[in-house]
Amino acid sequence: MHLGITGNIDFKEGVSSPSDLLFLGFHGYGNDESEMVRIINAICGDSNADNTTGSTVATFTHYPTTRRPSYLSFRAPHARPYIGHYWYPDGCSVSERRRACTEIGDSVVQLLDAPAFGQFRKVLIGFSQGGYLSYRMVAEHPDVFDAAILLSPSFKGEAASEPVAGHTRFALCHGTADRTIPAANQQCARAKLTATGNCTVFEYPGMAHAVCDQEIIDLRNWLKY
Repeated sequence: MHLGITGNIDFKEGVSSPSDLLFLGFHGYGNDESEMVRIINAICGDSNADNTTGSTVATFTHYPTTRRPSYLSFRAPHARPYIGHYWYPDGCSVSERRRACTEIGDSVVQLLDAPAFGQFRKVLIGFSQGGYLSYRMVAEHPDVFDAAILLSPSFKGEAASEPVAGHTRFALCHGTADRTIPAANQQCARAKLTATGNCTVFEYPGMAHAVCDQEIIDLRNWLKY
C-alpha cells in the first residue's frame, strides 16, 4: 500500500504550547490530498465579516509563512482513471471497508509514533469517505488523536458497532440537503458520536454534500477550546 503525502510541519525545540496542532487530512471519494489542504488552510486563516447588508461574507487568507498550519494531507492508495482516488471501493461490504480503514489507520499511527510528532496535538479531519476513515481510526486507536473533524461522513453499517472509547473530541458536520449520504447514515453518525459525550454537531440548512463558509468559521471557533 502506498499513501501519497503532502505536508507542512513546524517542528520546534523544547516543550510545545497548547496551540500546536497537527492536522491529518483525508480527502473524499474521487479527490486527492489537495482537497484537505485547502480546507485546513481556510480553517487556519483569517475571516472578515461584512455585515453591511445583513449577511456575513467570509474571506480567508492563509497564514504568513512563519505561521502556516502544521499538517499532513494523505492521498488514498486506490486511483480512479482521470478523476482522483478513493480509500475503499464504492459499494463494498462493511467488513471490506473496515479492513481498508484498519490498514490505512495502522500505517498512519505507525508514522505518528516517531518522537518528532510528540510535541503536537493531533487533529484528524476528513470529508465523506475520509470522514468515515477518521472515525474508524479513532475507534481502533482511541488514545492517539486529540480531536476528529468529520465532514459529511458516511456511517453505513456502523449501527451495531461498539461505542467509541477514549478522550477524542469530535466535530460532526453535515448539510440538510445532502443526498449523497442517506439520512439513516447521517442519523447513525449523530447517534454514535453524541453517545461519546464529547461531540459537537454542526448542521447547515440547505447545504448538500459540500463544505460551506459558515462551517469553516464554526470549526475555527471549535478548535479554540
